[in-house]
Amino acid sequence: MTGNRRFMVVKKNKMVYTLKTGKRIFMDKRRSIKEEQTKMNGQETKKRTRAQLEEEKRQADLQKVKDGQELQEKRQAELWKAEIEKGLQEVQNLREKLKPVEFPSWLWEQYTGAYGDVREDVAFLFCPEELIPKTMKLRRLDTEEKSDYEIIFDNLCENLMHQMSWYPGSYLAMPYLVLLLEKRRQKQDYRWEKKIIQAAGDVLSTDIPCCGGGDQAQMPEDIVESYQLSVKLLQEMTKDFLDRNMERLKEENPGWLQYFCTDLMAILGDREAAFQMFNGQWEQCPVTCPECDYFDEDMESDGFYDREQLEKIEPAASVLGKWDGKSYEDTYLWFSNLAHELGVEDEWKIPYYYGTYTCPECGSRGILMDWMKDTEM
Repeated sequence: MTGNRRFMVVKKNKMVYTLKTGKRIFMDKRRSIKEEQTKMNGQETKKRTRAQLEEEKRQADLQKVKDGQELQEKRQAELWKAEIEKGLQEVQNLREKLKPVEFPSWLWEQYTGAYGDVREDVAFLFCPEELIPKTMKLRRLDTEEKSDYEIIFDNLCENLMHQMSWYPGSYLAMPYLVLLLEKRRQKQDYRWEKKIIQAAGDVLSTDIPCCGGGDQAQMPEDIVESYQLSVKLLQEMTKDFLDRNMERLKEENPGWLQYFCTDLMAILGDREAAFQMFNGQWEQCPVTCPECDYFDEDMESDGFYDREQLEKIEPAASVLGKWDGKSYEDTYLWFSNLAHELGVEDEWKIPYYYGTYTCPECGSRGILMDWMKDTEM
């Protein structure tokens, strides 16, 4: 033995004797412990490797599912696109004439409705109803049972006329509403013709300055031309609908007919007057005297509810029976006769709308509807 005795190690018989600590460690046991540790480490490595392999396999399976879903969605999108194009081909001649903004255009992102881009709802209106995807209602309070196709149509309407405001997406959507109307007209689909005409009238009643509409100067020229041509064709198609369906319309609910007639006024006559009647629900008459700036709060709050308010108005002379059924130049003339022929409940109010109102403050006189249209809302 050499060196410092305190740190000297003596090997004897498979045993290690440490002079410093006095501990005895059998070499076989030490070797056994080391081998056991090595074995355990190997098992843990194998376990980790197996877990990693299982996770990789799981991730790979998930990716296959995802890829499959994406492929399915891609195929579904291609099917929708093909069917929508097929639906538009049915009115291709009119489509070429109107030149509506194509669906891939970025303009749909710029000119939107109340809730954003409306192109998807517009496009699906030309898709077979059985292929329409499950759709949620924007009108939460609407509890009526409806098909997904009807819900998409309602969602588009809500997008374009939320809170009776004008949205630039209507410039892009209107040509497609006219194409859809023509598509339904070819099939003599009375129910959908009247729904589309009603929706178009609602939209047009907001295309006035007080609702944010009426100003097309900032719009691209080709969009304005398409929109204006659409409105012109809508007017002709609406007249045709009336010629074909007057007797059938008479069977509709009188309350509904009242608002449908107001939509007809927005399409065929006076948008601002239609908006006033919509806004006041054929009851309230917000009016300001242009001479003294007096705002008649009683007419706004009570209007036709309070017959005493009618004493301020000298109703216009009756024009019933004087319409030829073809001319729409004189709004009061055709609107009064059409409402009467259809049996609108509140037709008696029309002569008051177009009657002479006397300001209770200064005594000035003017046509009630004209003063209502000039009243700031």
